[in-house]
Amino acid sequence: MNILRLAMLAVFFPLSAAMVSKAQDVVAVDPTIAKVEFENEQIRVLRLTYAPHQKSHMHSQPPRFLVTLTKNNIRSTMLDGTSSMSQRDANVFAWSEPVTHAEENLADEPMDNIEIELKTAKGPGVAAKLDTGEKKGAGTEKDPVPVEQEPTHRLVFANQYVRILEVIVPPGRATLFHTHSLDYVSIMVSDTSFKNQVPGEDWTKRPAARGFLGFRKCTETPFMHRVMNTGTVPFHVFDVEIVQ
Repeated sequence: MNILRLAMLAVFFPLSAAMVSKAQDVVAVDPTIAKVEFENEQIRVLRLTYAPHQKSHMHSQPPRFLVTLTKNNIRSTMLDGTSSMSQRDANVFAWSEPVTHAEENLADEPMDNIEIELKTAKGPGVAAKLDTGEKKGAGTEKDPVPVEQEPTHRLVFANQYVRILEVIVPPGRATLFHTHSLDYVSIMVSDTSFKNQVPGEDWTKRPAARGFLGFRKCTETPFMHRVMNTGTVPFHVFDVEIVQ
């Protein structure tokens, strides 16, 4: 088979997703778009920032959970050349199965997303029941409630890999004392100010700005605290718990 014939085959038979190399990791091929904010053996947290009308290179990603910090207006092109468009509002979440694609920001404004890649996921995500369990605790320092039962924490999504709690605390209000029992990533989607209190200690001020990220290990040692919104707009956060 001559060189010309090989070249023609390469054109008409694009690589399958299984043949995509590690070099096509989004951070490797598009470092101006994708930045690693946190990484451990279970997850990788990315901040993706597209300039107006910017396009990414073809890349592969594992199952992931994303939160939009701005409106999304995207064209996604697959390996076979087919494409589709999607739109999302700011401050919404979505689950995505593994994908190999290139993306283009179709808007005249920048686009910012946070994506949490699940390294250990095996198989498609299967929706789980949004069950907060039997009522426990009074919400005090000595008798905290599980995080999913704290009134400002609403369980909005769950599968075998993650649980998502949307947290909205009105200005001037404090949460009950509550306990986190799973490792989790917090994604701030509002600009406000707040303070945090753990049992036996004074209130402490914490950073608060749209796009602020935090990770806390709680699976081995549960974490108990409460939060007060000291700003003038709602304190709005997504807590992404890592189930496995």
